[in-house]
Amino acid sequence: MRIVPLKIESIREAERIVRDLGVSEEAVKILSPKEVFVAFKIEGINSWEANIIKQHLLSLGSDSATEKDALVKKIKTDTIIFGNLSQLKKLCQKLKDQPFSLKRIASLLSSYLDNVFKREFIFKARDKSLRIKGPIICGIINLTTDSFSGDGLLSQAELTSFKFKYLLLKRVEEMAKYGAKMIDLGAESSRPFSKPIKEKEELKRVITALKIIRKKFKKILISIDTYKYKVAKESLEYGADIINDITALRKSPSISSLIKKYRAGIVLMHMKGTPQVMQINPRYKEGVIEEIVDFFKERLNYCQKKAIAREQILIDPGIGFGKSLQDNLCIISQLYKFKFFGLPILIGISRKSFIGKLLDLKVEERLIGSLSANLCALFRGANVLRVHDVRETHQAVKIFSHLFYS
Repeated sequence: MRIVPLKIESIREAERIVRDLGVSEEAVKILSPKEVFVAFKIEGINSWEANIIKQHLLSLGSDSATEKDALVKKIKTDTIIFGNLSQLKKLCQKLKDQPFSLKRIASLLSSYLDNVFKREFIFKARDKSLRIKGPIICGIINLTTDSFSGDGLLSQAELTSFKFKYLLLKRVEEMAKYGAKMIDLGAESSRPFSKPIKEKEELKRVITALKIIRKKFKKILISIDTYKYKVAKESLEYGADIINDITALRKSPSISSLIKKYRAGIVLMHMKGTPQVMQINPRYKEGVIEEIVDFFKERLNYCQKKAIAREQILIDPGIGFGKSLQDNLCIISQLYKFKFFGLPILIGISRKSFIGKLLDLKVEERLIGSLSANLCALFRGANVLRVHDVRETHQAVKIFSHLFYS
């Protein structure tokens, strides 16, 4: 006889452990939610509501934590609820028939429980569908002379030269070979303190690259990193599938009409300020996570009004875009809080300056730091990794997937 400790952090893991015992599939469905422990903080509710929630949880064999004054005084309070997935789903059933905000708490909690344990997404961009069941790699191709990462193609060859075409196709081919399902083309640097280039120049770079790539690669998803309407429009006309907008449709709201018309994908990224000023002492009064959550709520409501389907959307918390070192670390470690939206999370960590600050390394020396941070992001809830080093990321992700998705 022996006792073996288990560490269960997902429904998938719980199902595997129970299934390995040889129980029926019906029992797997019943037992696995009882093995996954979850906790939530509910903020700003009435003390009597907190007490009702506590009593229901106690009746279900669980509990909650609330400040001591909430037990004897009528005050606004926060409460932390915890239990297994099965218990919290039963709590939702009990609360949905209660008055006032308890019914809304039941609705929000039920939605969050569904979203946070969502295992699969179908992302649609034009006539393409991407099944996101495990980590997806998006390869970065910079069509710039001044990229922060030092890999801009135009710093190596003239746009109209044979060398440019050769380097571009070689890079796309290597990315596709090592499992990149998407590539992201950017013709204007958005690094801190960078200056925008003229629209005409951005168009020339993007369309030249698009024509070259699409001639050989018909199926790979192509994202265009732009916030300019004309660049987005012509990119979609020449075969792009996704618009990756660092302003999340705020700079050029009319891009939303293009997303609807072409049924294109859209990446909504959070950025505080503009590239020219975003890294000058960024501050978040309510906390960086809270502000980004509120930002996505507003942007998703906007997309809904513009008839952009949720299956067309990726969200990106914007590492390094108006964020301090601690902000970036906080976002990565608490990525799971964005799973509330039930949408795939894209994250761009690769070679970012926070890695350089932590390790005191130049941009070309940040590969190991980038891989480490990306794996942490996957563990915390990221779905799509936007990276420069596709081959190395593919290898790291393959090991990660065998450990956590098998």
